[in-house]
Amino acid sequence: MSKLSEMKRAAPQREAREERTPGKVSVAFSSVKSKLSFLRWLDPFRYVDLFVMPRVKKVTKSETVELVVNVLFAFLFAFILFAVLGVLFGTASPLVIVYSASMENTLFRGDVMGLSAANAGSYFGPTVIVKQNIANIPVSSYVTPTYSNGSLTSIQFPNNQSINYEKNGSIVVYTAYPSGLPIIHRSIVKIQALDGNFILTKGDNALTNVTFDADCGNIDQLRLVSQKGCITFYAIPADKLQGVAFFNIPKVGCIKLWLFDDLLSLISKGKLPSDFRGIC
Repeated sequence: MSKLSEMKRAAPQREAREERTPGKVSVAFSSVKSKLSFLRWLDPFRYVDLFVMPRVKKVTKSETVELVVNVLFAFLFAFILFAVLGVLFGTASPLVIVYSASMENTLFRGDVMGLSAANAGSYFGPTVIVKQNIANIPVSSYVTPTYSNGSLTSIQFPNNQSINYEKNGSIVVYTAYPSGLPIIHRSIVKIQALDGNFILTKGDNALTNVTFDADCGNIDQLRLVSQKGCITFYAIPADKLQGVAFFNIPKVGCIKLWLFDDLLSLISKGKLPSDFRGIC
């Protein structure tokens, strides 16, 4: 047999071997799938397929019935999963989705955060002592922020106490007042006041969140408006936090944002939300 014939016969074998060898992208994708494999237990449809559908298929061949059962029991299992996670993590909101760009480049829109209840081990930043009641008191009456080149650098408190702004406190979720919106931001200082423990918070994104959340200036209590655009009027009571972040799953929440945020924005405004970042 000639060498040319041997080479022709060997060529398809080499090509087959090359096709079977996974590329870098395939290896990386497989690695990501492996790391996120635990998420299958957070999928309510998995429990429907395991425990409900085998019984349904024994009594009906109707695709419509199967679809209705799938959806109804998926909602039921999702509710049960959420309740179980709430008990395990000690919070009524065990999983939350990041809706805005205010925490970039730490968290991104569509990320899902796991929350646990705040405890003695939660670090909310440096601790300062304020010897007065501060609940429902405008923060501007007892603190003075310092900014340099448009960025927050430090915050001064009574009795010559001062803390430098750093991004090392816990990421928390709280309900802003007066809007009532849930906010996912970082705690930057813990305040021990006469009427309890409080925190001040700020988004990590220095471009969209220059000031800390309660930097409001003067507040008109009757009309509930502030001198400066701010997110919440007062320091946040530590015992009113919805939770403290302890893990993050990137982009898993994009599906919900596509359906309930992006699509609605397209329909109502004709454009995607300002925080849309190419994926969600």
